Amino acid sequence: MKKSLLALAVLGAFAGAASAQSSVTVYGKLNVEAGKLIGSKDKTLNDVAGSRLGFRGVEDLGGGMKATFGMEHRFNPATGADATAGARFWNGYSKAGIAGGFGHIEVGRDYVVNFLMVQNQIDPFGGDTAAALRGIGMIPGGGSVRYNSQVEYHLSANGFNFGAQVAGANENSGTKKAYSFAANYAAGPLFVAAGYENGANVNDKLLDLGARYNFGPATLAVGYSKGTNTAGASAKGYLIGATVPMGAGDFKVGYARSQVAGVTNAAKMGVGYHHNLSKRTKVFVDFARDSKAATEKSGYDVGMQHNF
Repeated sequence: MKKSLLALAVLGAFAGAASAQSSVTVYGKLNVEAGKLIGSKDKTLNDVAGSRLGFRGVEDLGGGMKATFGMEHRFNPATGADATAGARFWNGYSKAGIAGGFGHIEVGRDYVVNFLMVQNQIDPFGGDTAAALRGIGMIPGGGSVRYNSQVEYHLSANGFNFGAQVAGANENSGTKKAYSFAANYAAGPLFVAAGYENGANVNDKLLDLGARYNFGPATLAVGYSKGTNTAGASAKGYLIGATVPMGAGDFKVGYARSQVAGVTNAAKMGVGYHHNLSKRTKVFVDFARDSKAATEKSGYDVGMQHNF
C-alpha cells in the first residue's frame, strides 16, 4: 500500500513538472458591427477587426531554450464561413520557432514586422471599425500586412524591441525577395517606433515613423510614412490621433491623409466611442468621412467585440 502511494506521488510530481514545462493557449476574437463602409451604399453586418480563433504554445527545452508555435484562423461571424473563402485556412498566421537568450527565431507565415511593430501601433482605432486610419496614414502605397515563407528574428530587452524578416518572392506575388525590419521603444508614457519594408516587387518600399505619448487626460499619437508603390510612384502619408478615457470607455478621434504621385487620394476623419462592458467585452459606435472618396464619402458602425 505504501509503495502504491509512493508511486502515485512520484507520478503526480512528474505530471506537475511536465505541465509546468509546456503550455498551449486557445484565444480568439468575435467582432460584429452593423453599419456602412465608406465607398459603399450597403448597410450590412461587417467585421473590420477580423474575427479569429488561434492557438499558441511554448515548450521548455531546458538550458534557457524554448520551442514555440502559433496558428490563427479567420472567419466571418455573420455566416460562420472561412473569411478567405477557403483560400487559406490559417490566414492570420502559422509559424514555429525557437527562443533563448539570443532572441526568438520563427519561420512560416506571419505579420510583416513593420506592420506589427509600427503601423498598427499608431492608429487610435487599431485598424478596426469603419473609422480605421492605419491604411491611409501609415500604408499609403499599399504595403504588405503578412509575408508567406518567411524567416524572422525578434529581440526584446528593457523596453526595446527589434524585429527583422526575409521572405520568398514567388510566395508573396513578386519578383524578388521581400524583407522588413522595425524597432520600437516604450518607457512610461512614451512610445516611439520606426520601420522599413521592401516588398516582393521591384519598386515597392516604405518607411514608417510613429510615436505615442500619454499625457494623463489623453494619449496622443502621430505617424508619418514615405515610399513608393509597385508602379514606382511616390507615396506618403501622415496620421494624427487621440484616445481620451471617459468613464469605462474611450473616446477616439483621428485624421489621416495620403498622396500617391503627388496627388491626394485619401483624406479621412474618424471619431468614435468604445465602451468596456468588462475586460474582454466592449460595445462601440464610430463615424468616418473621407473627403476624397469618389462616392459614399461617409461610413459608420455600431458593434460589439468579445476577446477571450
